[in-house]
Formats: sequence, structure tokens, C-alpha cells
Amino acid sequence: MFNENVERRSQNGLYEVENGRPRNPAGWTGMVGRGLLGRWVPSHAADPILTKWKRDVKGNKVTHPGSGKNILQFVAIKRKDCGERAIPGGMVCPGEKICATLKTEFGEEAMNSLQKSRAERQELEKQLHRLFSQEHFVVYKG
Repeated sequence: MFNENVERRSQNGLYEVENGRPRNPAGWTGMVGRGLLGRWVPSHAADPILTKWKRDVKGNKVTHPGSGKNILQFVAIKRKDCGERAIPGGMVCPGEKICATLKTEFGEEAMNSLQKSRAERQELEKQLHRLFSQEHFVVYKG
């Protein structure tokens, strides 16, 4: 049985189960089986996008010399599996709150929390709690 004892909702709401497998609420896609995802649909991901304006030593925003526009910086990681740059984040486990996934994945991938001492991890958790408690908005959902 897939996703046993877990209520899974898609972006479109509850999905039907037919012959013991979930049906795509958007209709037939031509795919059979689970594909590359870790769970039967839906598989929710949480990817925090952290940005800040680039500033000089005096705190003034830095502009791009060619365009004259302010330079927006963002946090990226280098993936271990392929060496490409990516936004840190990961899959939301069943029953886990999205904010918990954001903090955990950002701590592990961007802040290297798994390599820190217990005391360093506790301090990092406090900092991440403050960071992820700030005002935010959803960039994409679907």
C-alpha cells in the first residue's frame, strides 16, 4: 500500500485511489508508476530562496556597472551528486511541517550543520529559527 496512514493532498485537493494506486488529479500523463520520485504522488518539496541586496562596506547598495541596477544576491549550494549549483531544499516528509523542512534542509545543505558540534548546531538552530520566522512569501506553489 502506498503512503500508508498518511493523508496526501495534491495542489488540486484529495486524489482518488484506483487498484491500490493514486490517480493523477490532473488526468492521464502517459507515465506509469512512481517515476523518479521517492513517494507516490504528490511529493512536496520545500526550497527556501534567501536574497539580499549586495552592499558596500558603508552599507550602501551596490549597482551593476553596466546596467546601473542594484545587485540582488541569493544563497546557492554546489550539489554533491553532479557539481551543479542549486537552491538548497528538500522533500517534505509525511507529517512534517514545511517550515521544519526548510530549516533542516537549509541548515544541512547551506550551513553544513551535520559537520558541526552539538553546541554549534544548537546555536545554528536558534539562528535558523529567527531567519525562517521573518516575513516571507511563497514564490511558487503547484
